[in-house]
Amino acid sequence: MLNLLRLILRRGGWQVVTAASGSEALQLADRHPPDLILLDIMMPGLNGHEVCARLRQDARFKQTPILALTAQAHLEEQVRAHLAGIDEYIVKPVAPAELLERVRAHLHPASIETPAPA
Repeated sequence: MLNLLRLILRRGGWQVVTAASGSEALQLADRHPPDLILLDIMMPGLNGHEVCARLRQDARFKQTPILALTAQAHLEEQVRAHLAGIDEYIVKPVAPAELLERVRAHLHPASIETPAPA
């Protein structure tokens, strides 16, 4: 899944750095602060909630969009994710076009067309 996501995002035009665990994700974010973080909730070691909470404690990541991509569709998990600081909760499976659009919405919010007032 990690390789597929990397391919989808790279084809969308973004540079992608991947981590295989929560601890590795924190180390990579510390060395190379990203513009957006896409987390799985169920990762080895630290889970996505823990990674997000730790990132949000660091001033560098207070405004960084953090999206959760997970197979867990339960409302309780979504609430827990938002309490940890997740900006958007995306349930797998997700179509590549939808994933790209959600990433684009967080990286370039001004480029999204909004309807003119009536």
